[in-house]
Formats: sequence, C-alpha cells, structure tokens
Amino acid sequence: MPTAPTSAATRPQDTTAWRIDNLTGTDVLSDLDPWVEIYEEVYAHALHLPDHNDPPFRERLAFSAARPGFRLTSCHADGEPAAFVYGYTLPTTTGWWDGFTPAPGVEDDLAHEWPGRTFGVCEALIRTPYRRSGLAERMAPFLLSGRDEERAAGLVAETNTHALEIFLRNGWRQVGDLAPHAGWRRHHCLVLPLNV
Repeated sequence: MPTAPTSAATRPQDTTAWRIDNLTGTDVLSDLDPWVEIYEEVYAHALHLPDHNDPPFRERLAFSAARPGFRLTSCHADGEPAAFVYGYTLPTTTGWWDGFTPAPGVEDDLAHEWPGRTFGVCEALIRTPYRRSGLAERMAPFLLSGRDEERAAGLVAETNTHALEIFLRNGWRQVGDLAPHAGWRRHHCLVLPLNV
C-alpha cells in the first residue's frame, strides 16, 4: 500500500501519465519480483560483475526492505513500471562506510553514525525507455520528503559519470570513495543535508 506523498503527473512534452508512490518494506517484501525484474533488465549488460550478483539483488533488496526506515519510491508510466529508488535509515553498527577514503577536507566524523543520522540510498534504477526524462530528479523529493534523518548518503560506481552528474547537480556533495563489498568496483560516496 502506498504511503504519502503520491502524485500523478503528465509531462508537458507528451501525454504519458506518470504516477509516483512511496512503498513500505511490507509492500515490497510481499512481492519482490517486479523490482528484481527491473534491476535485471537495467543491468543485463553487467550482471556478471560482483557488484550485481554478490550478493544477488533479490537478497539485498529483501535485507533492505526489512530495515527500519525503509522506503521505496516507484514510478509508473501509463501504468507500467518505469523506475524505482530505495533506501533505509543506517544503524549505528552499519558497514556502509567500511573502507571509506575521505576526500581532502572532509570532516573527521563523516563516516560515524548515530541514531537517526543518515538515510542510505541503496539503488536508483530507470528503465531504458524512460531515461533522460528527469525521473531521477522527480522521484528524489518523494523519496526524501518527511525524512527525520539529518542527511542522505548515496554511492555511485566510479564509472557511472551520468549518475554522478545528476547527484552533484541536485546538491549532493562527493565526500570520498569506497568499495561497498569485497570484489566490487570503487564507488563515489555522496551526502546531502536533510531538514536544514
């Protein structure tokens, strides 16, 4: 069942009806298949990389959906799934920052978590027909609206310059790099203040 805010919108340049919903962990855990299918479609060219199969996405999504503070923002175009982004509140014992190499001038406590400090954005996926339509910018306010955390944190693979550009253009700050899991490519670490 969607949680507020919910929106239906039409892009001025076409007649596509867009619908954006926020889903809870219970919603997502009731049927992981639609999200796994989108993931496997978007990353079909790279599913052989450890970033995409170790651990498998279904396992990562189920783990995340069971975490406190989980939210998945979905976007449908004319009733068809077009994109989704999700995250959860990082616990104080998180491994999110393991192996973090800060950028010059980054504050010493950036990788330290306390209760309610960070909403970790885990994945943002847009199906090919809907790319370069501004969906990332349109979904982000829904994902982050009403959050109680002080900041959001995200990771972008070092080769994904397009996603990095979108984050930076929308107020995120690159604060360093890390490899999220053993064998994965390096990722850029980004943060965005919330509730300021």
